[in-house]
Amino acid sequence: MYELDKHTPYRHASYQFTPLPLIQRGLAFHEAGHVVLGQLVGFTCERVRVHPITRGGVTGWTGATTWARSFGSYLDVAVVCGAAGEAADLHQLAESGRLTPETARLTVAVHDKEMALSVLAAAGVQVSETGPAPDGGLAWDHVMATAQHRVDGEWDRITAVAEALLAAPDFTLTGAQAAQIARITT
Repeated sequence: MYELDKHTPYRHASYQFTPLPLIQRGLAFHEAGHVVLGQLVGFTCERVRVHPITRGGVTGWTGATTWARSFGSYLDVAVVCGAAGEAADLHQLAESGRLTPETARLTVAVHDKEMALSVLAAAGVQVSETGPAPDGGLAWDHVMATAQHRVDGEWDRITAVAEALLAAPDFTLTGAQAAQIARITT
């Protein structure tokens, strides 16, 4: 099971002057990217949510996608768990006309990448963070490019799930609800 809500408050310092609805919107698209791309390659999502979190006296917002199980290639794991959220967040910023070098930096999800790298390392898969892929391994640049390509191709589904997540009373959807909204047969 991969649970992506075991990290510090979501970029609270970076978002200090960002209106809360924009933070929630970015997180909803981020998590929708994980869910849609994951379900399309066979991951089983239990829940996706956006929620406030307080750690060390600091309150911020975060998103979480919980997987019951996953299938697919190592590239799928890297894309879904490590890069899809950032790619979806970048896409929604570009589409809304708010993509700048500063806002692009806000989309970086180090915790997602670290989690994906940890899962891959445990499976014996080497990942180069810069440069060409090692034999039998992955190059992170390729992972990000693949995530961006897949996000672009599934943008309507990602948007539908993000909008539904934002409309949910507690910013929470079950995996089955997300799959139904995205028209994905699980």
